[in-house]
Amino acid sequence: MAEFSIVLRLPTTIKKDEIIEVKAKIKHPVRTGLALNEEAKTRFERFSRGGPAQYVKSVDVSYGDTPAGSFELNSSVSDDPIIGFKIRADREAPLRVVAVDYKGEKAEASASVKFSA
Repeated sequence: MAEFSIVLRLPTTIKKDEIIEVKAKIKHPVRTGLALNEEAKTRFERFSRGGPAQYVKSVDVSYGDTPAGSFELNSSVSDDPIIGFKIRADREAPLRVVAVDYKGEKAEASASVKFSA
Protein backbone atom coordinates (compact mmCIF):
# COMPACT_ATOMS: atom_id res chain seq x y z
CA MET A 1 0.00 0.00 0.00
CA ALA A 2 1.14 3.55 -0.69
CA GLU A 3 2.02 5.95 2.09
CA PHE A 4 -0.83 6.72 4.54
CA SER A 5 -0.69 10.44 5.35
CA ILE A 6 -2.73 13.60 5.98
CA VAL A 7 -2.30 17.14 4.70
CA LEU A 8 -4.17 19.96 6.47
CA ARG A 9 -5.28 23.18 4.85
CA LEU A 10 -6.29 26.19 6.98
CA PRO A 11 -7.18 29.71 5.85
CA THR A 12 -4.16 31.99 5.38
CA THR A 13 -5.73 34.68 7.61
CA ILE A 14 -7.64 33.89 10.80
CA LYS A 15 -9.37 36.35 13.16
CA LYS A 16 -10.25 35.59 16.76
CA ASP A 17 -13.73 34.01 17.09
CA GLU A 18 -14.02 33.57 13.32
CA ILE A 19 -15.53 30.31 12.05
CA ILE A 20 -12.95 28.80 9.73
CA GLU A 21 -13.12 25.89 7.32
CA VAL A 22 -10.41 23.27 7.58
CA LYS A 23 -9.76 20.58 4.96
CA ALA A 24 -7.89 17.37 5.64
CA LYS A 25 -6.72 15.42 2.58
CA ILE A 26 -6.09 11.82 3.56
CA LYS A 27 -3.78 9.90 1.25
CA HIS A 28 -5.07 6.33 1.37
CA PRO A 29 -6.44 3.93 -1.28
CA VAL A 30 -10.02 2.73 -0.90
CA ARG A 31 -11.18 -0.70 -2.08
CA THR A 32 -14.59 -2.23 -1.37
CA GLY A 33 -13.31 -5.80 -1.36
CA LEU A 34 -15.59 -6.74 -4.27
CA ALA A 35 -14.57 -7.64 -7.80
CA LEU A 36 -16.68 -7.69 -10.97
CA ASN A 37 -17.30 -11.20 -12.27
CA GLU A 38 -17.32 -10.84 -16.08
CA GLU A 39 -18.72 -14.36 -16.57
CA ALA A 40 -21.75 -13.94 -14.31
CA LYS A 41 -24.98 -15.40 -15.67
CA THR A 42 -27.27 -13.62 -13.20
CA ARG A 43 -27.13 -10.25 -11.52
CA PHE A 44 -26.69 -11.99 -8.15
CA GLU A 45 -23.40 -13.51 -9.32
CA ARG A 46 -22.10 -10.21 -10.74
CA PHE A 47 -19.79 -9.39 -7.79
CA SER A 48 -17.51 -11.68 -5.83
CA ARG A 49 -14.94 -11.24 -3.10
CA GLY A 50 -11.88 -9.64 -4.61
CA GLY A 51 -9.80 -9.38 -1.47
CA PRO A 52 -10.08 -7.49 1.80
CA ALA A 53 -11.72 -4.08 1.92
CA GLN A 54 -9.26 -1.19 2.33
CA TYR A 55 -10.42 2.15 3.69
CA VAL A 56 -10.04 4.79 6.39
CA LYS A 57 -12.31 3.83 9.31
CA SER A 58 -12.25 6.93 11.48
CA VAL A 59 -10.98 10.50 11.68
CA ASP A 60 -10.69 12.35 15.00
CA VAL A 61 -10.09 16.08 15.34
CA SER A 62 -8.83 17.93 18.43
CA TYR A 63 -8.33 21.65 18.91
CA GLY A 64 -5.92 22.38 21.73
CA ASP A 65 -6.70 19.78 24.40
CA THR A 66 -10.40 19.56 23.41
CA PRO A 67 -11.95 16.96 21.10
CA ALA A 68 -13.53 18.92 18.23
CA GLY A 69 -15.05 16.24 16.01
CA SER A 70 -15.13 12.64 14.95
CA PHE A 71 -15.96 11.02 11.60
CA GLU A 72 -16.74 7.36 10.91
CA LEU A 73 -16.03 6.33 7.30
CA ASN A 74 -16.56 3.18 5.25
CA SER A 75 -15.48 1.71 1.93
CA SER A 76 -17.90 3.92 -0.04
CA VAL A 77 -15.61 6.97 0.15
CA SER A 78 -13.23 7.78 -2.69
CA ASP A 79 -9.50 7.20 -2.88
CA ASP A 80 -7.60 9.92 -1.01
CA PRO A 81 -10.72 11.40 0.63
CA ILE A 82 -10.93 15.05 1.66
CA ILE A 83 -12.72 15.74 4.94
CA GLY A 84 -13.94 19.31 5.45
CA PHE A 85 -15.13 20.74 8.75
CA LYS A 86 -15.54 24.09 10.49
CA ILE A 87 -14.31 25.27 13.86
CA ARG A 88 -14.56 28.52 15.77
CA ALA A 89 -11.05 29.93 16.14
CA ASP A 90 -11.48 31.11 19.73
CA ARG A 91 -7.85 30.60 20.79
CA GLU A 92 -4.42 30.08 19.35
CA ALA A 93 -3.79 26.37 19.71
CA PRO A 94 -2.74 23.34 17.68
CA LEU A 95 -5.32 21.59 15.52
CA ARG A 96 -4.68 17.85 15.28
CA VAL A 97 -6.25 15.28 12.95
CA VAL A 98 -5.74 11.53 13.44
CA ALA A 99 -7.01 8.94 10.93
CA VAL A 100 -7.16 5.18 11.53
CA ASP A 101 -7.48 2.68 8.68
CA TYR A 102 -8.92 -0.85 8.41
CA LYS A 103 -5.68 -2.40 9.74
CA GLY A 104 -5.47 -0.08 12.74
CA GLU A 105 -2.62 1.94 11.24
CA LYS A 106 -2.64 5.64 12.09
CA ALA A 107 -1.73 8.81 10.26
CA GLU A 108 -1.78 12.22 11.86
CA ALA A 109 -1.17 15.85 11.03
CA SER A 110 -1.27 19.06 13.02
CA ALA A 111 -1.27 22.76 12.27
CA SER A 112 -1.27 25.80 14.52
CA VAL A 113 -4.28 28.09 14.58
CA LYS A 114 -2.70 31.56 14.77
CA PHE A 115 -4.49 34.87 14.53
CA SER A 116 -3.58 37.37 11.82
CA ALA A 117 -2.34 40.78 12.87
